[in-house]
Amino acid sequence: MTKEKTEQLIITWMAGGFFLLVGTWIVSNLELNLGVSWLSYVFALLIAFVLFLVAGLCWITVSIGIKHHR
Repeated sequence: MTKEKTEQLIITWMAGGFFLLVGTWIVSNLELNLGVSWLSYVFALLIAFVLFLVAGLCWITVSIGIKHHR
């Protein structure tokens, strides 16, 4: 495996961790309180869900990249 490919896989792996961190941060701070509409609550949940999906895709990409280059 080339050095550039390895660096690319490491960056993708770290990006997946970052997306998971941000999605978890959104979900852990999300509360339906006074001043929070249903629309903004659902919108924040959808953003967190998409971030979880993107993190999973990043890690699947890294896994396939490692398997492909062995």
